Amino acid sequence: MKANRFSETNFYLLSAFFILFFLNGYAQSSSSIVILHTNDTHSHLENYSDPVVGNVGGMVRRNSFIQETRAQFPNTIVVDAGDFSQGTPYFNLFKGFPEIELMNAIGYDVVTLGNHEFDNGSKALAKRLKRADFKVVCANYHFKNKKLAKLVKPYTIMNVGGKKIGFFGLLCDMRRVVMPNNYRETTFLDPIAAAQKMVDLLQNRAHCDLIICLSHLGINAEIESDVTDRDIAEKVPGIDFIIGGHNHLLLDEPVVVNKTKIVQVKKNGIYVGKIVINNF
Repeated sequence: MKANRFSETNFYLLSAFFILFFLNGYAQSSSSIVILHTNDTHSHLENYSDPVVGNVGGMVRRNSFIQETRAQFPNTIVVDAGDFSQGTPYFNLFKGFPEIELMNAIGYDVVTLGNHEFDNGSKALAKRLKRADFKVVCANYHFKNKKLAKLVKPYTIMNVGGKKIGFFGLLCDMRRVVMPNNYRETTFLDPIAAAQKMVDLLQNRAHCDLIICLSHLGINAEIESDVTDRDIAEKVPGIDFIIGGHNHLLLDEPVVVNKTKIVQVKKNGIYVGKIVINNF
């Protein structure tokens, strides 16, 4: 099975409160599969004033938008591409637990981890993730912490609208962005090799109709040796979407590399991305 197994795809880029861009003109229907995605919320749990956009964000607003979408489209999946932790006093005071509880309340389905999830160390992260009702995926880290290893899996498969959708996660190299004591129980694995292994499994063994990578690698390299979303898309065919984070970029439309569509929606909860898929 090859990428682009669907014939019609709608892309919307939305805030949690209004449509910002309409990028393709295909009609939506209640049977469409909708993927709502966020990244780099950085513990911005309340709305706040952005100097450019105005009053934005907040988990209450996000929840309202997501539930409205679910009511209209029963086949809705909600995902996050990491760094939902760290950035406001909520994290400093409450150690990341409110973020998990609010994501549970909203009904997130699948998330990957960002480097800031490790800011209090692997043991603290495992304590928080134990409370998560959503699946957590990361394919390119080996976890020596046994509790964390049980909570974070390389991939997960969802059956939605009669289709099998495979998700796997990729995380950036933390060795230069996280204090050594906080990642010492993890081993970074080559993300290209990990992605190829996941695609082989999800495509050839699990026979997924759609393959989605939740990535916290970043679409642009911060240093020359970084592996990026572009590299994954170029070197690992078969991924339909890379839902990314880490660079805090607002992509007005998907970046297409080797038939893989890469999306990302800035930071701090300003936007929620929406992908609508029909007829695949």
